Amino acid sequence: MIITIDGPTASGKSSVAGAVAQVLGFYHLNSGLLYRSLAYLLVTIRGYSEADLFLVKQDDILICMDSKLFSYTYQDGKISVSYNGSEITQFLKDSLIDYYVSLISSQALVRTAMVSKQHELAAMHNIVTDGRDVGSLVFPNAEYKFYLNASLPVRAERWRKDQFARGHNYFLAEAESRIKDRDTRDETRKISPLVIPLGATVIDSTALTFQETVAKVLSYIQ
Repeated sequence: MIITIDGPTASGKSSVAGAVAQVLGFYHLNSGLLYRSLAYLLVTIRGYSEADLFLVKQDDILICMDSKLFSYTYQDGKISVSYNGSEITQFLKDSLIDYYVSLISSQALVRTAMVSKQHELAAMHNIVTDGRDVGSLVFPNAEYKFYLNASLPVRAERWRKDQFARGHNYFLAEAESRIKDRDTRDETRKISPLVIPLGATVIDSTALTFQETVAKVLSYIQ
């Protein structure tokens, strides 16, 4: 079975997907971490500069996503990403990686490779997956589709708190600006724009607690 949860930045989709996966005993496939992994590896392993990220090369994508070197695992509620035997998970949520991902995520070669990797992982498990195009493009025939959203101020505050926990301090206004810019890029890109997938259940979590949001998703499935 495949359950997809799409939504904009800081809508809570990854946390909710993880919680739903744990309740159901499914595999949590966080598509955003795959994109983050590629961005991180292009810079640290392949030596890409910021300018290079505007045009990623096929050979470099293949090296970074080589199944003999790249590993994504989910066990006991924890996602682990490693490359060539070294754990890289802890480096993937940095705000700089946010920016790098925004540079590569709209490129056709990148998205094709990421879709292939997601299909590869999903073929082995019942999954709950989250992202920006998982219900619309990657798994259009998923059994259950959801689209999570929340108001911009609420999402900005969530993002700000998450970044603060990682040692980065932003004023709320700056957080709102960053989130709004990312929303615009995601919604207007030519390849796989952020949309509400056909047949998806829309959940606005602005006034919901995390637990209430998870319960609402599960109520449609169970």
